[in-house]
Amino acid sequence: MSDAPRPSAPPPVAAYEFSEAHKDSFQALAASMSFVGVCVMLLGGMSAIFALGAVYAGFLREGLALVAGAAVFMAMGGWTMSAGRSLSALVRTHGRDIEQLLDAVGQLRRLFGFARVVIIVVALLVVVVAGGIVWCNFVVDKGGRCFGGLG
Repeated sequence: MSDAPRPSAPPPVAAYEFSEAHKDSFQALAASMSFVGVCVMLLGGMSAIFALGAVYAGFLREGLALVAGAAVFMAMGGWTMSAGRSLSALVRTHGRDIEQLLDAVGQLRRLFGFARVVIIVVALLVVVVAGGIVWCNFVVDKGGRCFGGLG
C-alpha cells in the first residue's frame, strides 16, 4: 500500500490569458457563432409553426417530419449559441480563458457529434428511399404492383 495521499480532484488549470489579437479572433468567431445559432433557432421555430399548420391542414406525416426538423434545428442552434457565449465570455473575463475555451470546445463537441448522427441517419434514409424507388421501377416494369402509394 502506498503512503502517498490520493488527490480527490484534478489539479487546477493554470491561469492563462490570450493576447489581444487572439481575443479579437475569438470575439469575431463568437459573434459569427451567435448569429448562426440564432438563425438556426429561428429556422427551428418556423419549422415548428409550419408543423402546426401542416397538422391542422390534415398532413400529419409532414407535420411530424417538420417537428423532427424543428427539434434538430433547435438543438443545433442552442449548442452553437452556447459555444459562442463561452467564447465571448473568454474575451470579457480575466484569468479564466482556458476554462471558457474548454467550455466552448465541449459545446462544439456536442454540436458536431449530433450533426454526425443526423448526417448518418439522413444518408441512410436517402439510400432506403432511393432503393425503394428503384425497386418499384423494376417491379412495375415487370407488371407488378409497388408498395404504398407508389404504384
